[in-house]
Amino acid sequence: MDQSVQDKWWPRKAEKLYGQQSATLDGGSSLYYSEHHPNGHLVNPGATANRPYTNGVVKSRFLNGPPEQLLCPTENIVSSTGNYASTSSLLADQRTNTQSTDDLTGTTIKRHKVRQRDRKPLAICKFITGFPKTAFGVFLSFHIAFVVATAILFLVNYDILPLEFEQFPLFLTEDDSNSRDKAWDNKDNATGKIRRITVDQVLPTWPRAFSIDALELIYEIEDGNVFTKEILQTIKDIEDDIMKIPQYQTSFCQVDSSGNCIKPTSILRYFDGTYKSIDPIFDDPMFDNVANVVYEAATNIATKVDFVYFLSNESVIDREVAMAKLTRSSLPLGWPLNGTGTSEEKRTSVENFLTGTVQPKLEEVITNKKEKLDLIYTSGLIFFRSARTEGLGDLVFAIGSLGFIFCFIWFQTRSLWITGWAVLSIVTSFFGGNLIYRVVLGYAYFGFFHVLSIFIILGIGADDIFVFYDNWRATGHEHYPSLAHRLSDCYRRAMGTMFVTSFTTMAAFMASAITPLLPIRTFGIFSGLLVVVNYLTVVTFLPTVVILYHLHFKGRCCCCNRRQTNSRQEKDDKPRADHLHYCQSSNRKVVKKRNIIVRFFKTHYFRFVTHQVARWFVLLVFLGVFAMLLYYVTLLEVDDERYRIFTSDHNLGKAQDRQIRSFRPNDNDRFVQVYLVWGLGKRNFSECHYSDYKCAGTHVWDDVFNLNSPLAQKAMKDFCIRLRNLSSEEVEHLKIRRDVITGDLQVACFMENLDIYLQKEENKTVYSNETNLEIPLTETKMLNFMRQRRNIYNTSMLSDSFYRYFDVGVSFWLTNGYTFSGTDDYRVYNDLIGEWEEEPYTKEVNGIKGAYYGTRLRYVAAKVNLTLNTGRLGYPTGLPVMNSWEDFMDTELQKMPPELRGGFQLTHETWHVLKVQENLVNTAVTGIIIGIALVLVVLVIATQNFLVGFLATLTIAIVTTCVVGVIPMAGWKLGVLTSMNLCLVVGLAVDYVVHLAQGYQLSLCSDRKGRLRDTLEHVGISILSGATTTLGASVFMMFSKIQFYVQFGIFIFSVVGFSMVFSLGFFSTVLGIIGPENSTGSIVALFRRWFTARRDNDLDCYTCDGKGYITSSSQMQVTTQNGSGSSTLSIPRPRIYTVEMQGNGSAITNGIPNGKY
Repeated sequence: MDQSVQDKWWPRKAEKLYGQQSATLDGGSSLYYSEHHPNGHLVNPGATANRPYTNGVVKSRFLNGPPEQLLCPTENIVSSTGNYASTSSLLADQRTNTQSTDDLTGTTIKRHKVRQRDRKPLAICKFITGFPKTAFGVFLSFHIAFVVATAILFLVNYDILPLEFEQFPLFLTEDDSNSRDKAWDNKDNATGKIRRITVDQVLPTWPRAFSIDALELIYEIEDGNVFTKEILQTIKDIEDDIMKIPQYQTSFCQVDSSGNCIKPTSILRYFDGTYKSIDPIFDDPMFDNVANVVYEAATNIATKVDFVYFLSNESVIDREVAMAKLTRSSLPLGWPLNGTGTSEEKRTSVENFLTGTVQPKLEEVITNKKEKLDLIYTSGLIFFRSARTEGLGDLVFAIGSLGFIFCFIWFQTRSLWITGWAVLSIVTSFFGGNLIYRVVLGYAYFGFFHVLSIFIILGIGADDIFVFYDNWRATGHEHYPSLAHRLSDCYRRAMGTMFVTSFTTMAAFMASAITPLLPIRTFGIFSGLLVVVNYLTVVTFLPTVVILYHLHFKGRCCCCNRRQTNSRQEKDDKPRADHLHYCQSSNRKVVKKRNIIVRFFKTHYFRFVTHQVARWFVLLVFLGVFAMLLYYVTLLEVDDERYRIFTSDHNLGKAQDRQIRSFRPNDNDRFVQVYLVWGLGKRNFSECHYSDYKCAGTHVWDDVFNLNSPLAQKAMKDFCIRLRNLSSEEVEHLKIRRDVITGDLQVACFMENLDIYLQKEENKTVYSNETNLEIPLTETKMLNFMRQRRNIYNTSMLSDSFYRYFDVGVSFWLTNGYTFSGTDDYRVYNDLIGEWEEEPYTKEVNGIKGAYYGTRLRYVAAKVNLTLNTGRLGYPTGLPVMNSWEDFMDTELQKMPPELRGGFQLTHETWHVLKVQENLVNTAVTGIIIGIALVLVVLVIATQNFLVGFLATLTIAIVTTCVVGVIPMAGWKLGVLTSMNLCLVVGLAVDYVVHLAQGYQLSLCSDRKGRLRDTLEHVGISILSGATTTLGASVFMMFSKIQFYVQFGIFIFSVVGFSMVFSLGFFSTVLGIIGPENSTGSIVALFRRWFTARRDNDLDCYTCDGKGYITSSSQMQVTTQNGSGSSTLSIPRPRIYTVEMQGNGSAITNGIPNGKY
């Protein structure tokens, strides 16, 4: 051994040595080692008699110096046999399979624990223990500041909690489907638009002439028939009761020009004589001829289109029988209301009437239902009011979750003081996180998803509390120089694990920020902030609470100052000396611990998962569960519906389901409409705030668009002809709908209608024979036409640069020659063609104020109805159709002149909703992959071991797969809500596996079984406690009426349940079989091997300057002798040092003062 190795040895470390033990060297000579004697004697090596230590000079000779004092200077070292352990055991104890014994391992752990206890206290721990009340007040002030700052901002009308429960802004802002939709939706908002109004388009001027909403009543008989006399009479009674509500008659029904309430849209209209002018059979008020009336209504050309609205999918209609399980009615609500007040106030009054008067009456009908008739009702205003009120009302379940967590923490800690302040810190962390989210980062959205973060942080916060407090209890079984040392040891044990779990959870949440979808992105950021704030509160505030409890409240009951004589905490914190068998085999006697769960994990459970037979059975069971759920993953399908707000057993949930799935397609359904548009540019959102989902962006025009050239007019006309005459294959490919009566394609393309109208116009007698209005409309044709209509046009006012003659023809057509009489063309194309004033060309029509010619045609569009129902359309079905339209449009645009090549196709939200669905699924998959990859990196770094990090990540991947398998097993599909949940699975699945991985790697044992037992003993109860709180909190969510909350509750329960079971079961078993031993898989060992000259069989030296180890060339084999036998080990080759202990406490070693060699 180099002399420099001994430089840090201090003479006081050689005091009070006693005892001896022989060892045989390679050459066979005997060596003796001195050890600690409790009576304070010092003896020379090899001596047989003790002599007291005096103030005189005492000399001792050591081989290689005093190694035991170098490595473990302050503790008595006791072997497992009850004898004092040899100093050579201390020196030679290394984590190698060939050198490890029970005696050596126990001594090594004791040595490590001594060093941990004697480490310098952390500054924050010294502050907390030195000034506990001050520290408590300082850190409590931060929590108070969170709440006070929030209250002040609220009082000054700052929108500190921007709640939004009416909208779910899932927008891909920069996607073409969104920017095109928004361009079309806001096309008429720019100034200068010409508003065309016809004289026969008489707008009612009386109150409640329009409808603001409709109350839809759905009548259902399971395995029955609603088309019977008895059921129809019941339906009549229900609708009459609503119609007779005084407020409905006087204030809220829609009225006709005579002031009478408009009758409901109901199948009853075909019996009460409303349509008897079409056929006398429709006058059957007593319902005596139900089958014939229904058959006639379903087949008569004048009624069959509208009658489809009342027929369910399975309905059977013929002359002999009329059968259906469902039918429906619709009662309109009038608008605008009488009286003064803002539109919002009047809208609220309609809501209040529906929810306060009509809804209770309908609930009474449901309670007292007749003839097994189920009544389901819905309306837009009821739906949104219920979404708001029940969304906020379900926060009560958060209170229930909080109460459960409070009680469970109280049960675990046995301290109301710790529980109260700990739960308060969780709650206030929500305020702190929200301040950062809202004020610092500037996000202005807080929706349904964000409410769920309350449930999440309750579980995560409780888990951190258990980790810290369980480690605090564990430190109570050790001796520490001071309370600051004890708190520092607890800090070092708990904070590292909590940091890794918090960081991985936060990173997994933040990974969802990659999505452009505002609710998902902001939720991930918000939840990540809550995790960070909660971690900081636990590592700062909770220790002050625990220290105050330890100093002032421990042993006192929660409601009085009387000390409990048999306090469980006193027993729990009583120091013990049970670390002698730390890593010994489990069949030896184990000192009982304070907690039955801890004892269970350390003994019975450990033996079970490491049993030679049982462990393989455990693996087989878990792999079987994984295989089963992996099979279910293969059955996963993408949902063909949009997201649902309410559960399937909720009235509004039932209504939404019946509307989407139970009735035949009809004109009242929302079928997809494709718009083929020219003249518009994509909406510009560059100036919108990143969280302002209400920002409409700025309008962009396609300034190249122009239809005044003959080439452009011909191309547009050819396109319209092509669109109306597509082949059957193209119609099927593009999903174009046909008219029920004529069978024609439902296509509206204006060029053909314009051409037909103008050709009819030129044949009128007011025009000369030279008049030609056939497309293309050239300058020559239109000037000749305009000069013959001097009552309208003043051609002398046209400038020489005027060229918009085609636009003149369009204006003449849509206004029907400026007579403003309504035509079918006007009703179809008025909203598809936009004209704007343009200086200096736009002129007012002679004698007609507000009528113009010479306008600029800003946009035109063709409209095509598809067979796709928006309520039953998923992206696997819809996006191929969208791509077909995109390809079709691109192909046709290439045939057109440059001024028409800026066109594009769009729908009103449909394509965008499908793109959102696809993005959610892709984000879920991407988020899982990124999350698992990130977890792998973090765990490898945190555990400093490749193998432990890989096995932990593998377990998390298996948990994730199982959670995905629950989706089809529960009968769900991969829709909007389930995809959003999957974005969070990795973030919620990491905690418990990380606890075990950290505990395994931090264990002082070298063999896998010792490490596993150590891990289960220290973190098993924390995992069980944390999982219990989160599982309990999630159960409350399952009672919600909001579908997303229920799904999320089940999802959280599944994730946490699988994570707990697979971490304690699968991961623990795998660690017991192939967990790394010694330095296997260690990053540190690999680093040393690659970048230093150290070998695996080199020995640690904890006081060495420089490289910090003893090379194998400096070692020799030694056999130690004791009562239980002998063992061979390596020690440094001997050098003889003489230590002279001076009476004044100084020392002379080999003649060199102060221990310098």
